Amino acid sequence: TRKRLQEALAALMREKELKDITVRELTDLADVNRGTFYSHYKDLYDMREQVEQELFQQLHGVLAGYNAEHARGGLRPVLTAVFRFVRGNKEIFATILGRRGEELFFGRLQKLIYDMYLREWNGFYDLGSAAGTNYYLEFVVCGVVGLVRAWAEGGMAEPAEEMAALAEQMIVGGLPQRAEDRLGAASEALR
Repeated sequence: TRKRLQEALAALMREKELKDITVRELTDLADVNRGTFYSHYKDLYDMREQVEQELFQQLHGVLAGYNAEHARGGLRPVLTAVFRFVRGNKEIFATILGRRGEELFFGRLQKLIYDMYLREWNGFYDLGSAAGTNYYLEFVVCGVVGLVRAWAEGGMAEPAEEMAALAEQMIVGGLPQRAEDRLGAASEALR
């Protein structure tokens, strides 16, 4: 029932704003009794809030499956899991969450990854510690979340695995240099 309500809300939000949708309209489309809707949600805004919370809990569960041992083997598996999760929930990101929901979700995602690094993966990558401002970790986490967000906003054209490989390459190897810049740097190093 909740899934049907969420699908109906996503369909309606492709056409109009949440404030312009009625519960009757939603329940008619979902073929659900209004009483059933109210047994799950106070109103449409409560529904959206619960969808956001459920989405975040699911992502937390996905990330919780990657501990320090996984980090030892590289970041690609956990990054792939994040990109796959976002792709698997594309409809929710595109409609139900909207811009406000995305802001909250991606902010929470940043905090989740940051905390997970400090708790689980610290020591495998020298990004600093919890003491003071941690510029390396801020840069990596914001970069990954920004990449996920840009990919989602761009329609998720590339495969999740390709995006995870790109994210890992940028984290571990930095930005690629142009060929002529690499040659110039190599010549300078030889002098």
